[in-house]
Amino acid sequence: MSRRIAAKISGVAGYVPPKVLTNADLEKMVDTNDEWIRTRTGIRERHIAENGMASSHLATEAAKLLLAKTNTDPSEIDLIIVASVTPDMFFPATACLVQDRLGAKRAWGFDLSAACSGFAYALTVGAQFVGSGAHRKVMVIGSDVMSSILDYKDRATCVLFGDGAGAVLLEPAKDGEGILDFLHDVDGSGGQYLYMPIRKGRKCSSMRCGAWRSWRAAFSNATDLRATIWRWWCRIRRICASSARCRSAWVWTTPK
Repeated sequence: MSRRIAAKISGVAGYVPPKVLTNADLEKMVDTNDEWIRTRTGIRERHIAENGMASSHLATEAAKLLLAKTNTDPSEIDLIIVASVTPDMFFPATACLVQDRLGAKRAWGFDLSAACSGFAYALTVGAQFVGSGAHRKVMVIGSDVMSSILDYKDRATCVLFGDGAGAVLLEPAKDGEGILDFLHDVDGSGGQYLYMPIRKGRKCSSMRCGAWRSWRAAFSNATDLRATIWRWWCRIRRICASSARCRSAWVWTTPK
């Protein structure tokens, strides 16, 4: 770690659609029950978007709430990054649709696709633009309509996901605050166990999951990862020891 990234999260907001799908509802759709779901995931209900509501709509609502909470005018936003695996379309980017609906005329934007790690990756990317001094206000949004790609006959996946969006505002950090560092890691060898096929013709494929193998692949290198995180954390502790204001810093990590 060479230096602190001069960027901080100055605001957080989220939006979920009003429709709720409970475990009791899923019992009527697939071979599962409330006890099975709760003991394995802790999930009791999830929010589901109505037909016609896309990732851009969820992202826009979260972004509007964020602007209101941070008292930020849309014209102040420099960049919008949307992390999603369920974009409205291949192009234009979902970020462009959000930019237009917000009236953020000065902002440019793009989408980032990295599945469950997408928001953390987008946060890292956005922090670089702020930390480098290139931009002063960057909006990072994670938005997905996972229900659009789920197979509700597959209890290994359909019980896990819902629809929603979260947004944060990144701004320059003062001395003694901001993001300390980031730690990301990937292992592409497990890609065969949890994946989303490409569209075939006009039919949209659904997510595919080899449940046990996907979990085994995800945690197969846990020992090495724990060792890496421990070394990384020791470095942070040494920095914190030299900074009385270090407690205000933001730190995140993305385990496999």
